[in-house]
Amino acid sequence: MSAKVTDMGAVWNIKTNSSGWNWLYPMGGAAALIALFTNLLDVVLGFGGTEVVTYGSKSAAAWFAIYQKSPFEGLYSLGIFNIVYILAMIPVYFALLWAHRRQQAIQVALITVVFLLSASIYLSTNAAIPMLVLSNKFALAHTEVQKTIFIAAGEAILVRGEDFTPGAFIGLFLGGAAAVALSFAMLRGGIFGKRNAWIGIIGFTFLSLFTILATFVPALYTFSFYFLGSIGGLLALTWFALVARRLFQLGRNERGDSQWSRE
Repeated sequence: MSAKVTDMGAVWNIKTNSSGWNWLYPMGGAAALIALFTNLLDVVLGFGGTEVVTYGSKSAAAWFAIYQKSPFEGLYSLGIFNIVYILAMIPVYFALLWAHRRQQAIQVALITVVFLLSASIYLSTNAAIPMLVLSNKFALAHTEVQKTIFIAAGEAILVRGEDFTPGAFIGLFLGGAAAVALSFAMLRGGIFGKRNAWIGIIGFTFLSLFTILATFVPALYTFSFYFLGSIGGLLALTWFALVARRLFQLGRNERGDSQWSRE
């Protein structure tokens, strides 16, 4: 009888200790919805008449002109939505890591590290906000020497941080590879549906291929944008929605288990 009581106490402790981190589920679900709507808005703007930019083809002075005409167009074209998306995905990865703490824990932990590495690379080199700052300084410059200095600084920023150029490739590609690997872990883990996992595998693979072609084969940018990018993007939107729904379900289920364990 005492052994049974001890076992029940251990179960209670395990469940209550685990439930202390269950807030990751609703937070991850909400973050997945933010990622969904951010990418959906990106898709709408991409097909809504905004010029398809061939990256690496514009000079810093040309980008300054875009920013002066419309700061939002400059920020959008240089990946401000990608910044929002990456920041939103951080809670999603931690929620999925917590969901897989009993299955695929080491694999998902390593995948999360890769994603965080890709996020740090991309966020530290992205050109959107630095180019906005430089464009404002360029507009206020009074001499040609000052303008030349700001243009040179802009070119340096574009070389290391313009989307779909070799300087930004590592951050973008590692992020896509992490998403593909995470979807494979979801497939093996059994916590998320196989449909959810395969949608992620196919969608993020298409987006990774788009990143490769857009970066290293500029002549195929338009084709890859409308084929690989659009299909991969729509599948990714579906993945976000399914992940969000499942995370909210897990949050409700574990909250119910925790309450039951106290009774």
